[in-house]
Amino acid sequence: MSASAINLRWRWLVFLGILLAAGVLTLSAARHALAAHWALSADANIWVRAAETEPTNADLWYQLGRYYQLDFEHSDLPLAISYYHRAISINPGSSLYWLGLADAYETVGNVSQAEQAFRRAREVYPISAEAAWRFGNFLLRQRRTSEAFRQIHDAIVTDPKLTALAVSRCWADTQDIAEILNAVLPDKPDQNWGASQFFVEAREPGAAMAVWRRIISRHATFPVAQAFPLLEMLIQVGHADDAQTVWKQALPAAGFASNPDSGGSLVWNGGFEQALLNGGFDWRVVPVEGAKMTWDGQIFHTGRRSLRVDFNGTSNVDFHHVRQYVVVQPATRYRFSASFRSEQLTTDSGIDFEIRDVSRPGNPSLRTPDVLGTQAWTQETIEMETGPDTRILELVLERAPSAKLANKIQGTAWIDDVALVPSAALTSAPR
Repeated sequence: MSASAINLRWRWLVFLGILLAAGVLTLSAARHALAAHWALSADANIWVRAAETEPTNADLWYQLGRYYQLDFEHSDLPLAISYYHRAISINPGSSLYWLGLADAYETVGNVSQAEQAFRRAREVYPISAEAAWRFGNFLLRQRRTSEAFRQIHDAIVTDPKLTALAVSRCWADTQDIAEILNAVLPDKPDQNWGASQFFVEAREPGAAMAVWRRIISRHATFPVAQAFPLLEMLIQVGHADDAQTVWKQALPAAGFASNPDSGGSLVWNGGFEQALLNGGFDWRVVPVEGAKMTWDGQIFHTGRRSLRVDFNGTSNVDFHHVRQYVVVQPATRYRFSASFRSEQLTTDSGIDFEIRDVSRPGNPSLRTPDVLGTQAWTQETIEMETGPDTRILELVLERAPSAKLANKIQGTAWIDDVALVPSAALTSAPR
């Protein structure tokens, strides 16, 4: 046979081989496409056809396992377990498949097999937050708290977003904040603040303060606003001393000095000289339609500026949108004072300060006289004594709505030098 004939024969063989390979690939692709199409169906029987068409596709068997485990109408846990095993036999390195099997075994009450599957999920994917989290919760359900906490700790290390939920589960299980801090919560900023958020929302002041002590001892600097939710909760539940401690510790951590130039007053930033923090024990200023609040560096009583409130005459404003909490001692005499200036402030209802007892909301409040019309700087003063249980007062700059026909307030008020001074400080001050 000539060389040319041999070459031609080899070319035909190569060509046929290519056609055969292409046919095999085409058939495989068609089967894969058909299986994928069937897998999108809502009919589980068609999923079975998809899995049988592509029997080495582990995800299809896993999908069937999930269906027969979780579908209430067609639940078949033994069948689900068999499908999970089929998926695992194809791909034993998937922690997701092992977790599905573990859940199914636990549901049927086979705790030992469930634990083995959870451990396999952890082994095949040691850094999986989900595997650690689900194993930890399984151990909690088995009342194996110490082992559970170790797993949950590993989950939080990998995924800090789990912190609040993890602390919630562990707190419900033990109510032991020391154990949670030592065994569950990684000592890192994100996790510590996450735990603080949970205890604030749960209104658990004791546990929240334990987390705060860890934060303040470990993390040198942070924005003062991060402490505001904790402060607000402590104020609302009446933990005045804890709230004051958090405030005094949060300020230097955020780069602020303690109350400057207070002259013995308990009011923070009473002269409006400092930047507005808008939380904690600083002034809270909330926008309201019909009034505008600004710091005025041109008109002031003392210092460098004052608080200015402009009413635009468009509404009968119910104004109570500048306020501050102050920690006081019970059964103690105080003098409250504030300087006012006004210009063409209309209506019969002007602006004043109201002093409210947060500790006893039913106690009557005290008010300075209304400021109306146009007047030069005038100091208004209230002598008062706190109640036997009073620990927190709220100072509220307010204007009550007018009942008159011409009730849309217009004009400007300035406020400066707001102070609350204990009588002892007054009597000991030099004259």
